[in-house]
Amino acid sequence: MTIQRPRGTRDFLPAEAWRRGRARKAMQNVLERWGYQEIATPTFEHLELFTLKSGESVLEEIYSFKDKGGRDLALRPELTAPVMRMYVSELQNSPKPQRLYYFGSCFRYERPQKGRFREFWQLGAELIGGAKPDSEAEVIALADQMLGSVNVKGDLHVGYLGLVRSLLGKIGAEHRSALMRMIDKKEREALKEYLEEIDASHLGLLELIDLKGKNALDKAAEISQDLEARGASLASPAGEQAASPAAGRVSARTGRAVTAELRMDEFRETVELLDAYGVEFTIDFEIVRGLEYYSGTVFEIYAQGLGAQKQVCGGGTYELASLFGGKETSSTGFGLGFDRIMEIAQVDERRNSPVFLAYTPDVKVEAVKMAKTLRQKVPVVLDVMGRGLGAQLKAAASAGAQFAIIVGRTELDSGKLTLRDMLKGSQESLTLEEIEETLKERLSCL
Repeated sequence: MTIQRPRGTRDFLPAEAWRRGRARKAMQNVLERWGYQEIATPTFEHLELFTLKSGESVLEEIYSFKDKGGRDLALRPELTAPVMRMYVSELQNSPKPQRLYYFGSCFRYERPQKGRFREFWQLGAELIGGAKPDSEAEVIALADQMLGSVNVKGDLHVGYLGLVRSLLGKIGAEHRSALMRMIDKKEREALKEYLEEIDASHLGLLELIDLKGKNALDKAAEISQDLEARGASLASPAGEQAASPAAGRVSARTGRAVTAELRMDEFRETVELLDAYGVEFTIDFEIVRGLEYYSGTVFEIYAQGLGAQKQVCGGGTYELASLFGGKETSSTGFGLGFDRIMEIAQVDERRNSPVFLAYTPDVKVEAVKMAKTLRQKVPVVLDVMGRGLGAQLKAAASAGAQFAIIVGRTELDSGKLTLRDMLKGSQESLTLEEIEETLKERLSCL
């Protein structure tokens, strides 16, 4: 009986695994140039970590189970919650900001379809504890450059939750989650009907999420000024009460009361810094991410060439540390859908096959010693099948090897080995040291 892989999972053969590793390395190089350090968390966590973050409804979407000790555990469906859990328990008292990145597999129990799997990979970054405009601009520019490192062209949309939350604050709390979901899913007709049903059409929510493009910021500023005139203020970050000038909440950064006008000033600064980074983006107040813990700027990136499932990155400013028992800490981060990126990523496909070291049976020990020396400089494959010299060279040709080194008693006695160019059919006699230098020059990917 042949055992098949579980539904919604994949096998990656050597060529694809190599390509994925190449893309991952390119993006990790960008992260490390920006000062981000790699971390890793367990593949499974206590179930409560995810229900606290996303609510009990997440149980329908994840792999959860009881271990032999009766503990409720779950395979991680995403990586932000585990990273923030780790931050609270291990890094909370470390100097701020913390620049962290991670790569790992995640698991969701959903119907497999094109671009969506039950096991998938996520590459992401978190900037924990930084000032909002500076952190937001850095993180968004970082995500943009990471996609550029694998030649993925993305359409970046940047939104701001403050005004949306302000308007939602005038609607009963029992309606807000449904409204946020409709905005996030871009269910415009359903949203319009719902607003009419609850007699909230006059608040201007539809007009606000229509704001997109270069003029959106100025028009949003007019809305914020109107809110200010009506005595409204923007919703505070998660876990705080809404503030107004009368309430006396003060920005630690500016010393001013946190009002709609000040919040829009912060978003405007984020936009200016993005321009300074040279990032191309569209201001889009329909980007809300649909999750309660987001508290400031949010963004999504849509890649060309993926059809309907085209979102490859999402993130923004959020506060989760206090939910997991830590001090309230503003963070900005994102997650990249690595599998979707790999559908369109363009990486350097040049790949050298290993050099084959072919030998006669009487010099096997000497051949092993030579392979050990050569592997310090170049990739080397040594026959382990007990084949004759001719069969070894045939195997090298079948594998597409560019070079083969031939070792026999004659070569050992003369001190010069034969280096054969398998593609050109030429060969030359060289010392081991000369072969090392020649291969380093001719193998372009080393």
